[in-house]
Amino acid sequence: MTKELIILLIPVILLQAGLAIYCITKILKEGVEIGNKALWIVIVLIVNLFGPIAFLIIGRKKYVND
Repeated sequence: MTKELIILLIPVILLQAGLAIYCITKILKEGVEIGNKALWIVIVLIVNLFGPIAFLIIGRKKYVND
């Protein structure tokens, strides 16, 4: 890898790490809507950028304002 390519990948790596940390924190504190916590943590960690996005769309608990 060239130095330029590594510099271009740094924002993507930071975005991935930030999303993973945010999603894992939400999973552990709030729980999940579908599936179990361990499964979602594995998905978030293994399925790179799409795992955290899938959790935020599908797996996150949704709260109703009543």
